Amino acid sequence: MSEMPQKANPPPKNFVTHLRTLARTRPDDIWLTVAGTVNGEYHEDPISYGVFERRVRALAARLQQQFAKGERALIMLDNNDHYVVCMLACFYSGVIAVPVFPPESMRPQHLARLTGIAVDSQARCVLTSAALSRAMSAGPAQFGDAEIIAVDAVDALLADAWTPYEPADDDIAFLQYTSGSTSAPKGVMVSHGNLVANEEAMTHSMGVWPDDKFVCWAPLYHDMGLIGGMLLPLYNSIPL
Repeated sequence: MSEMPQKANPPPKNFVTHLRTLARTRPDDIWLTVAGTVNGEYHEDPISYGVFERRVRALAARLQQQFAKGERALIMLDNNDHYVVCMLACFYSGVIAVPVFPPESMRPQHLARLTGIAVDSQARCVLTSAALSRAMSAGPAQFGDAEIIAVDAVDALLADAWTPYEPADDDIAFLQYTSGSTSAPKGVMVSHGNLVANEEAMTHSMGVWPDDKFVCWAPLYHDMGLIGGMLLPLYNSIPL
């Protein structure tokens, strides 16, 4: 069995400094490609490190304007580039991400687990799509005083208003909630140090090489899709 190639650079310290470096040194390299169908035809939407990082800074600046470090943001979206942007924007702002699934409908029974997580995490905002935002606004308030933010409507020009921020190892990156299939969902605190250590361990145990490419279809609110499918390729600076 051949040995893993040695990386020229030290392992990333955290995802904020890592993505900042990639956007500066490899702005035109494609990192994320969103695959799907448009009008019944297969379509791919490639996104470079530079474009992606600017979108992250724009949303992070929006969060910094209204929320303090350590406050919680519920991420409630379908599997798409906006979900990825939201996670990194929380890292960039110091707001703690709470990844969850989008509701099947606005019926109370479909929202019960989500509202329970919002209450338990004391979420100050819900990061979602403009379409879901309109649907939530049309009915009774389900998330208390939490601000509903349509992330696909955030002005990209806000990127220049971002206040540089770098998380410490023991800062909480996100809360990962259990499924709630046998009891009320319970949140697990994952620090930035935990996250980087996990990515480094997976890189070696899975034998990730610098010229690899990743494909992910697992739900991004699930730890396998989030930590293994989305963040592992970013950690290794390889395409997803």
